[in-house]
Amino acid sequence: MRKLPVMLLLTTLFGGSVASLPVLAHGNTEPQFGGIVKIVGEYSFELKQEADSVKVWVFYDGEPLNASELKLQLKIKGENRKELVEVAASNSNLFTGPAKLNVGDTVLAMLTLQDGVSKIVGKYSL
Repeated sequence: MRKLPVMLLLTTLFGGSVASLPVLAHGNTEPQFGGIVKIVGEYSFELKQEADSVKVWVFYDGEPLNASELKLQLKIKGENRKELVEVAASNSNLFTGPAKLNVGDTVLAMLTLQDGVSKIVGKYSL
């Protein structure tokens, strides 16, 4: 019965609806390296184009993941283009690979977890 007074207080404070409470995402939605951030559940990806290579940083609940224990592929679709790029673990939570992204491309960052089966996919529309 203690829940009822708390719910009444919350509805009074937030304009009559508890549903209007803000939803807070895990991890940081602000780019740390000048790229584009996508949040997928507890995971976040930051994708950045540099010359003829792509860099991707991966995080779990805001903390860097160990890239050496993971596998990352980029599936790139664009005008008259469809390719799958293996992106190698570089250091810490960074993956780097050769790829040139264009405006209008759709990029799927497909992260394979330590078990070798489970995948987390971040989708970018450039």
